[in-house]
Amino acid sequence: MRDSTSRNRQHTARYVADRVPVCLPRVSFWSQLRQLRKTGDRVERPSINIFSGFSAIQMLLRIYPKRFREDGSLSDRVLRAFVTTLIPGAPLDDPNLIRMYLDSYYPFCPYPGFLVYDLARRSRKLHGVEQFEKLSQRQRTAVVQDALGGDETINRLYKGAILMAQVSFYGGIYDPEKGCPLIEFPGRNNGYSPGEMFYPDAEGYLAVELTGDGNPP
Repeated sequence: MRDSTSRNRQHTARYVADRVPVCLPRVSFWSQLRQLRKTGDRVERPSINIFSGFSAIQMLLRIYPKRFREDGSLSDRVLRAFVTTLIPGAPLDDPNLIRMYLDSYYPFCPYPGFLVYDLARRSRKLHGVEQFEKLSQRQRTAVVQDALGGDETINRLYKGAILMAQVSFYGGIYDPEKGCPLIEFPGRNNGYSPGEMFYPDAEGYLAVELTGDGNPP
């Protein structure tokens, strides 16, 4: 089990390596940062994203309320709501549903807190409610679509998160024995019985041989 999970993680890491925000844009924001007045962990400027590409520096320096990265319960609720928005029918209580986001093996690991913050911010902007997990499926979908229309860094962040959710859930990365019942993928097994692998009357599907040894009659 452990070996198969390790192999799955290695294959998945190679697949998603260029699709998550490992290398953020190299930008100079220091003059912009000096314009911001911060009190504790709150940024005073409500229009923090008016600066071009500022989302990159927000992620790097964690310039967003720390509760979004330190409150495990909040993160768990929001990320589960996010994945079930992307994959309707995914069980909300699946123990592995958001595990990939928090797995230090993958380069997305530093960013779940910012994703939770951004979902809350967009939920408030679009629907007047910060709790993304309390929105309807349609409202949550609108929030994700709004994010995909954001700047390059935000777009890359969300596309990476979407890809990782799909790969983890449909591929059964953390539970290869279980597979994915939602798409009738049975998971890994030690082989099918001959009755499952072959037609019992396979000869009936073959043409009659013209010769028994392959040579013309």
